[in-house]
Parts: sequence; C-alpha cells; structure tokens
Amino acid sequence: MDPLSGHGPTQQDRADFEYALGRALADPAVRAALAGDRAQDARLRALARQRTAEILATAEPEYLTYRRLRDAAPDAPGTAPEPGERLSGWFGALALVVPIVTGSAAAVFFLLAALIGLSGPHAASADVLRTVAWSTVAAAVASAVIGLLGLLFSAARQRAVPPEDPHRTEELSDARTAWRTALLHRGLVPFLLAGLRPAD
Repeated sequence: MDPLSGHGPTQQDRADFEYALGRALADPAVRAALAGDRAQDARLRALARQRTAEILATAEPEYLTYRRLRDAAPDAPGTAPEPGERLSGWFGALALVVPIVTGSAAAVFFLLAALIGLSGPHAASADVLRTVAWSTVAAAVASAVIGLLGLLFSAARQRAVPPEDPHRTEELSDARTAWRTALLHRGLVPFLLAGLRPAD
C-alpha cells in the first residue's frame, strides 16, 4: 500500500523527514539506548532511510491533511516569476531605460545637426541628422507611453489578486507541525528503539 495514498513525497517532505530523523536520534530514550555508539547511530540512520515508506505510513492521516492544505495554498515565495511579473519588468524598461537612451541619442543628433549646420556646404547632412533626431524623440515618447500603460495594466492586475489569508497560512503551518510531530513520535522514535532492541 502506498503510505501517501498515491502522493509521492516532495523534496520538502524528504527534508522534513530528515529533520524529524535528526530529532528522533536526539530523543533522550534513543540516546540512552545508543549509549554514544556512533556506528549504531549511522546504522539506524541508514535503516530509517531505507524504510521511509513504512515510517511515513505511521503519520499518513496528518500528512494527507497537510498535503491537502499545501496543494490548495498559493505558490510559496521563491518560485519562478509569473508571466505577468516578467512583463512588468519589460514595461519598466520601456518606461524608463529606453526613453533615457533614445532621448540621449536624440540630443546628440540635434547637437551634431546644429554644429554641421554652421557650415553651409553640409546643410543637407544637418537636415538628415535633425530628421533622425526627431525620429529618435518619437521613439522615446512611444516607448515611454507604452511602458507606462503596461505598468498601469500590471498594477491593476496585481490589485485584482486577493491577498494571502493569514488564517490559511497559520492552518498550513499547524498541519505541517502536526505531521512532523506524528512522524517523530509514532514513526521514527518507535522504529529506532525497535532497531536497538537485542534480537530474541
């Protein structure tokens, strides 16, 4: 029988198992039975990892409650950014970086056009530079407008997302604690003590 009723343990579950295993090996009853024998400590640790499924089954009800709440919760911090968040970054660049760069280029073109325009023979070149400068200004204005509109749209979407429910977060934390406690006291500590009893 699958101790997790078809749900495979996640990386976080394995980390919780290792945490509970460390606490179980530090339990006073287990430490007294080990009597400082490091070889036995390593043997029991390896044995518990081999029998993970059997040990997890002892805390199955608490795990299923915890897993249900965790699956229903929003993604935790540190996950990959949503497409909307990535778009917000691009819109920010359009609204700030691109106008600065293109605006600076336009200023340079206008300055060159003014300098070249001082010499009569190169007036045509000055006109070309002024045309390029105005085109650059238009690009700067367009990118700023698009970027600002995009930022406003992203902000509106963010406001539409409901805030995280503190009660749900606390409930999830309590469920995780209950699972790890059951895993420790009903699963790991009895398993380790049984492994330390001399064979009949």
